[in-house]
Parts: sequence; structure tokens; C-alpha cells
Amino acid sequence: MHLTTEERERLQDYQHMMGHEAGALALALDSLTDIMAMLGQHKVYCRVEKGPRVGEPPLDLVEILAQMQKTKTLVQDSLLRLRQDRPAPEHP
Repeated sequence: MHLTTEERERLQDYQHMMGHEAGALALALDSLTDIMAMLGQHKVYCRVEKGPRVGEPPLDLVEILAQMQKTKTLVQDSLLRLRQDRPAPEHP
């Protein structure tokens, strides 16, 4: 997987805080959130110009955002399960 220097640093930070798998999921969750924000912005400006759906966002964009929300929820649930299964740190 090719990551930018910034993404690699964020991944290392997340993995240090949460463990290897949870850290990778946290970075994936950040990426999904960023992409959804960009698509949401696009949805505001990209509108159907003709027909019964005039003024509404294109259906493909609506479907992409819905699928991404499902994926984001799956990643969030997986991350929460990993955090619950992780043993609590011992404090001296």
C-alpha cells in the first residue's frame, strides 16, 4: 500500500495508541470520512438539471454516499470491537 509521508505518520501514531489492526482501521475511517466530506460538498453543487428530479443530486452520487456510510459504519463497529477485546493497560 502506498501512503504519503503524512498518512504514514498518522498510521504510526494510531498504531502506537491503538495497536496494529485498530490503528489501520482508524486511518481507514479518517480516509472514509474525508472522502465523504468531499462527496458531500460535490452533492451540494452537482444537481440534476432536467426531469422530475430537477435540483436534486444525481442518483449515482446518492448511492455512493449511502454505500460509503454503510462501509464507514462497518469500520467503526470493527474498531469498537477491537478496542473492547483489547486488554486494559495495567497501572502500577
